[in-house]
Amino acid sequence: MHGAMHHMQSGDFSMWAAVTFGLLTSFGHCIGMCSGIVVAYSTAKLDGKSRGGQLAAHLLYSLGRICTYAALGLIAGVLGAALSVSAPVKAIVMIALGLVMILIGVSLLGWIKFLPLLESGGIIQSGWYRRTFGTLIGSKSLLSVYGIGVLNGLIPCGAVYAALAMAITAPSAAGSAAAMALFGAATAPSLFLAGAFTSVLAMTKFRGVAVKLAALVVIALGALTLWRSITALLS
Repeated sequence: MHGAMHHMQSGDFSMWAAVTFGLLTSFGHCIGMCSGIVVAYSTAKLDGKSRGGQLAAHLLYSLGRICTYAALGLIAGVLGAALSVSAPVKAIVMIALGLVMILIGVSLLGWIKFLPLLESGGIIQSGWYRRTFGTLIGSKSLLSVYGIGVLNGLIPCGAVYAALAMAITAPSAAGSAAAMALFGAATAPSLFLAGAFTSVLAMTKFRGVAVKLAALVVIALGALTLWRSITALLS
């Protein structure tokens, strides 16, 4: 019974952390990284569209990103479960995750240059990614906006890696997928706003505050994960 309770609490905690982190980081980090894509598809596809059509496009874009994040969460959860073959191994994996979360948090605060290493290059440099993105931007179909969201979810992003590290601490692969879907949903409101008030949001001090709060959330969860894992390893 106690084990089931602990299971529930750690799962709920990773869910809440993913949502809180998603909301905060989206107003700081994500607007800086992803608002350009929102503006690009808005300019290419939504000029002259009705309010309803524009809303549908933004929802499809967010849905695409959420689907990618949920899939990444599921893969991370399966990998996490595969690595957690025994209690000591699981504790060591969780210690590594806790350290990564703390490093990402400290990097979000601007004290070290850990995030630029994570965010450089990767899949977006590949030919197929650029070709697919170009095709989708050029397409007149509303559904292509969903495809842009799916691709956007694959962009190397420290905030996504931090969310994945949080999601792996969920008790199951399905829990990891759910935590990542919630993270994606929590980042959606700021990108809706980015489409509407790009210049206004870029100028606000709120962005800097949001990034710092997001950093504190991920550092706190990293420290908690580290503490729990070290105590589990010692016991």
